[in-house]
This record gives sequence, structure tokens and C-alpha cells, in this order.
Amino acid sequence: MTRKDPQKAEFIAALAAALEGKTFIKLTLGKFRGEGEASKAVATLVALKDVPHLKLVTSFARKDDTKTFSINDGINAVKVLIGETYLSATLFSAERDVTLTYSKKREPHLTSGKPTLKPTEPVAHDRSKSYLVPPDRPYLKALQVSDAEGRVKPTMQGKYRQICRFIEIFDGLLKEGKRDGAQTPLSILDIGSGKGYLTFALYDHLTTALGQDCRMTGIEVRSDLVKLCNELARALKFSGLSFDAVEAQQKRAAADVVIALHACDTATDDALALGIGADAKMILVAPCCQHELAPQINDAHAGLAGIIKYPLLKQRQADLVTDAARALLLEASGYKVKVIEFVSTEHTAKNILIAATRSASVNRDRAKRQYQELKRATGFVTQHLVAQLKGVE
Repeated sequence: MTRKDPQKAEFIAALAAALEGKTFIKLTLGKFRGEGEASKAVATLVALKDVPHLKLVTSFARKDDTKTFSINDGINAVKVLIGETYLSATLFSAERDVTLTYSKKREPHLTSGKPTLKPTEPVAHDRSKSYLVPPDRPYLKALQVSDAEGRVKPTMQGKYRQICRFIEIFDGLLKEGKRDGAQTPLSILDIGSGKGYLTFALYDHLTTALGQDCRMTGIEVRSDLVKLCNELARALKFSGLSFDAVEAQQKRAAADVVIALHACDTATDDALALGIGADAKMILVAPCCQHELAPQINDAHAGLAGIIKYPLLKQRQADLVTDAARALLLEASGYKVKVIEFVSTEHTAKNILIAATRSASVNRDRAKRQYQELKRATGFVTQHLVAQLKGVE
């Protein structure tokens, strides 16, 4: 038989009244006495399709657990927790604060006082952040990143953040280059475009948001993906966007921008060489699977011996050396280089983006010397990109 708890009933009634009267601000639960890992919880209002709901965030040592309830279900969920899992509950409303606490013997004590917090409007739980890429863009729906109502699917949040981050970086670089919609069409090659997530995003951002005339080609060896992307480009009336099923080496066309995201191993070097050879104004690559240099690094400078003796650390060192060599070779070819964190390491460990913009102010000779010094210090003999460049080694 359940023990009567009139003070708990009074607290729940105050919670219901605050929610109904739209004076509710938040509810906190503390003094954890339940089973399992200790936690605390906070309940706030959110709006789902303009309907108020109660969001309960339970905070553990290493993670948060979020659940969203209808108002009635939320009240019932809180009711179950109070006095059992948590021995302290405080209701903050625009009218008053109400606190219910329990002693070790589960004896309740209810108090109320003047309000300490100011009311706020319910947060839109399903709103998008202020990204440069609106989640309701038609191509995102077609590529199954967003649902039919323009909301990013839970399983595609990582891909959406990657798209937004790339557009943010590209937009910043474009502004630094002082290009605008009044100039000649921008020609872009996207090597290894895959399903076209970033290709469609960039084309849409340039043509729709910036009004930039653009001719963009996605290069992808998988013919099924090329067919899919071309059909989508036609359906979206992206007249300046097309996809070709060819090897990158076969596409020796002039380009203002060359992009290669997560091209494996030396394919990144091929993309860089293509961009440099095309005299591209901008080159962006996100390297992946750097295997070329690790076997060569066996006779490194004595100061690195303590790193290369351990295989895992040696490979990580080789990854860094590979990308440093690429950056220096780009500088030696007349490009100003930035090495940027592309996406969070929670999404992928391969999170470096090398962004190069052509510049007359780069000290090419110094970059060449630094490249040679890097070779001597780390012990590698050759690198795939330098073999494709003239006058750099």
C-alpha cells in the first residue's frame, strides 16, 4: 500500500498549476538516492510543432540523457522520481519558488518563497541552429539528410554538421579572396564527390545564398553514384552542376577551385597536384589514410627515436609529417596555407582540412628549405606530391 504524502501532492499540484498558468520556468531534482550511477535532473519547457512539452535532462558524470514528454506525461514522470530517486525538488515559477525535500527517513518538508528566476519563452526543441545551411533545403531532403518537413534526421546529425562546417570554412575563404557575384563564373572540381553531400551543399550555397555564377563538376569513379547525382542535379534545376564517372587524373581541366575530401592515401596528393597544375585559386583537401611515409621513417633524427619505436605512435607521427609536407609543398608552389579542424573528432578521427589559396606573398624558398629540413629530421626519402611538381624538390 502506497504511503500518503500530502506535501508531495501539494508540490505536484503547484507544478501542474505553474504549467497550466504558463508561469513555469524550470524544475530541478537533486539529492540522488536511487539505484545505479548518481545523477541530477532539470526539467524545462520546449515547443514541438508549437506545442509545449516538458524536457527532462538527466545529467550523469560523463553524459546527459534527454527525454521529452507531453505535459501530463512529464508531470507523472517527475512525480515518480520525487521522494524515491531524488530527495530534493525545486519548482521555479514566475510567481514563487517551491522546494520539497526529504530527510533520510523520507520525511517530507515543503517550503515556498519569492521567485528567483525570470520567465522565458519555451525553446523550440526542433529548431535548427544558426547555420549557413538551412536544414530544409531540397537537396538535403533528397539525399535523406533531412525529413520531408525539413528537420535533420537523428542518424544524419554528424553529416549535417560536417556539411555546415565545410560551407562555413569555404565561405570564409571566399570572402578573404574578395570574390563576389559580379565576377566571372567560378569553376570548381570536386574530386571523389561520392554521394554528393558537400558538392550539392556548396553549389547551392554559392548560387542561391551568394548569387555566384558557378560551374561545378563532381568527379567520382562509381557510375551508380554519378547517375544518381546527375539525376538529382537535373531535378533540382542545378544547371551548372554535373558529375563525371572518370579517374581524377583524366580530368585535366582548368579550375578556380579544387576540392578532395577524404581521398585515400596518395589520392590526396593527386588532387593537390591537379589543383596546382590547374593554377587553381583555391585548393581544399581533407586527407585520409596516410600510409606512404610510415615505412620510410626508420632512420629519423635521434630526438624522434622514442616515437618511431612504437608502431602506433610512428603511424600518427607519419600522418602529421605527411600533412606537414603537403602544406609546405603547397607553400613552395605559391599558396598560402591554413590547416583547420574540419569536424569534431567525435565524428571522425580524420578531421584535418588543408586549405590553400594562391598568393604572391608566399615565401616559396623558405617553404622549400623547411620541406628539406622536415625530410632530414624525420627520415623519409620521397613523397608522392613532390614527384609530380617541378622546381620544388
